[in-house]
Amino acid sequence: MRLGHSYWHKILAGLILCMVIFFAPQRVIGAESTAGAERVILVIIDKVSIDDYQEQPLVYLKGLTERGSVGLLNNNTGSGIYSEHTYPSIGGGAHLVGSGEAYSGFGREEEFLNSTAAEEYLRRTGIESPPASIVQLSIGKLQRLNQALRYPAQPGALGENLHQAHLKTAVIGNADTPGVQRRLATTISMDSRGLTDWGVVDEQVVRHQPEVMGAWRTDFDEVMKRILEYREKGASLIVVETGDATRIHEERDKGTDPTYARQRAQVLSDIDGFVGNLLENVDLTKEILLVVTPTPTSNALKQSQNLTPVFALGPGFAPGTLLTSGTTKRDGIVMNTDIAPTVLKALDLPSSVDMSGRSFLSSDMQFKGNPFDYLIDLNQSLVTTYQARSPLQSAYVLVQIIVLLVALYGIFFKRHMAEIIKPFLLLVMAVPLAELLMPLLPNPSVAVMALELIVMTSVIAGLSILANRRLGLAPFIFICIASAGIILGDILNGSYLQKQALLSYDPIVGARFYGIGNEYMGVLIGSLIIGVTASIQYWEKWKKPFIALTGFIFLFAIYTMAAPHLGTNVGGAIAMTSAFLVTFFLLVGVRLRLHVLLLIGLLVLGAVAGFIAFDLTRPPDLRSHMGNTAALILASGPEQALEIIQRKWQMNMKLLRYTVWSRVLILSLAVLALFFYRPRGIMEHIRKKYAYLFKGFIGVVTGALVAFAFNDSGVVAAATTMIFGVPPLAYLILTEQKTRGKEAT
Repeated sequence: MRLGHSYWHKILAGLILCMVIFFAPQRVIGAESTAGAERVILVIIDKVSIDDYQEQPLVYLKGLTERGSVGLLNNNTGSGIYSEHTYPSIGGGAHLVGSGEAYSGFGREEEFLNSTAAEEYLRRTGIESPPASIVQLSIGKLQRLNQALRYPAQPGALGENLHQAHLKTAVIGNADTPGVQRRLATTISMDSRGLTDWGVVDEQVVRHQPEVMGAWRTDFDEVMKRILEYREKGASLIVVETGDATRIHEERDKGTDPTYARQRAQVLSDIDGFVGNLLENVDLTKEILLVVTPTPTSNALKQSQNLTPVFALGPGFAPGTLLTSGTTKRDGIVMNTDIAPTVLKALDLPSSVDMSGRSFLSSDMQFKGNPFDYLIDLNQSLVTTYQARSPLQSAYVLVQIIVLLVALYGIFFKRHMAEIIKPFLLLVMAVPLAELLMPLLPNPSVAVMALELIVMTSVIAGLSILANRRLGLAPFIFICIASAGIILGDILNGSYLQKQALLSYDPIVGARFYGIGNEYMGVLIGSLIIGVTASIQYWEKWKKPFIALTGFIFLFAIYTMAAPHLGTNVGGAIAMTSAFLVTFFLLVGVRLRLHVLLLIGLLVLGAVAGFIAFDLTRPPDLRSHMGNTAALILASGPEQALEIIQRKWQMNMKLLRYTVWSRVLILSLAVLALFFYRPRGIMEHIRKKYAYLFKGFIGVVTGALVAFAFNDSGVVAAATTMIFGVPPLAYLILTEQKTRGKEAT
């Protein structure tokens, strides 16, 4: 049955009006500016973790929170989380790949292989290094390594931008031990040629201490003298390598545990004292002080303590606040790629198109107590969730597979088992909602989270069964509507639940920090389509107003998915718009002919283009990643778009081979295909008896296929979409077989 044309025209007009309202320009509120500083002093304290701040006094370092902003730093790179990669990533403002040879930074007059570093640099680059400069001899290899990456990554981008603005750079310090050079700080201060204007990276800034592990310690008095010297000479960026924490970490296996612990405590105390002395000599009204840990300790990495402390003091960084950035849009979390744009913005320079990061900002989040205590609690929560995610998600996928196989067994061989199997299908559908609600509960350990997940899932499934018995409402309607409603509400609330949920993105992994991730994107598409179409089926006598309401609900969901300040998921917007349009057209009686499919494609393209165009009108620091990507394509040309598409497709193929979600996706599609052939006639029966719900299943499959094609983790998105495709369909088949069995008797 087709709805009347006049009614269809009214619905369409209403949807267009809502689209105009939703897409209307919005006032952009800018953050407090950090621009206008005379210089930035970047202090590197490598190989420490947030636990060190709990276990050691560190009076001056902890006191930085009272004079500026503090956050947790994601240290991802183009390779692993190792110092040879993390340092160049800071200097490049992007996820770079480093090299062990990058330890080889030298003053131009230092001896190198029976000649000077300047001569060796000339041999390698053909460039005559300026007097007093510091040369990075591995610049050629760094360039080659990063040219192979499928995204812009320029070693020395920070120094290059400063030099193009005729500003000077300096680097001081090293992490050397006798016979071993560790001068990675030069990869932060250097330009694209591997040059830093001034610096001291040799033995002039260390003291010989034969009684300690590593034999050398940083001479902080000499370091301070050099800071004041380069400050007087007008350096706009001064990078200071404290060094000693790295020295003791690299020597950890050579001494006894008590000796290592005692000497490490002394090293951290000395660094703390240096920071205190530095605070007395900087003018925070016109200088910015950044204290950064590029790399956690190896022990911290083993415990998933990947995030490290970072401090920012000076103009624009309000005392006692948390750091955030346009990259993460998370209170208290920033990315290492944000450091270079922060330096540039502080010095009134624009960020480079090759930099993927955005500058640090002070968050306006209100919280009780000390900000560092807040970060300690946040870090522990993130680590616990990170540790729980893999085993619990793998268990969930295994349960899905088992339940689907048992459901098939019941459908084909043991139909009397229907009432036993159906509750387990509801449990499978209830898990995503249970995982979304779990951040509302205390999560002190993985074991507790597992128990909470079981209980929460059982409660949700139980409530759906209760709704069925009391109201006659199909159980999966309750689960679908509740899931979709809470996801949409959470997006409007800043994605508070998704930022901490098991079935979501992870700031430790760092692939995504805000909005809606691909996991819940799939859940939202599947649950909303099945929820509304099942509701239309259930209340069929009110189908006209329900279908009209469905159109507005779909439009609102697309807006929340794509809006730069809400979901910011381009692939999700494409999949959702496609799935919703197919579903809506089917609901109003439009046949999916070629011209209709072309219209759907044009509408999808127009919707996504509209959101991207709006995002591009916002300041760079406030854009979402889709706006930043569009800006990069506009600046670099269409070949950059092809690189992005190729990179995303390769990631999809990789996930298809290795992720556990690919197993359940393949099984779901196989089961769906099987149902069209066996049991004989069952799909035709469901199509006739549950006409609107059947159209919903078509929409879910459309969403899953488009999600797979247009997302870099499309396997996961498609699999979570199909959670609300095959299990409810199996539930209906089991119900119908039982009903038909009773009628036959």
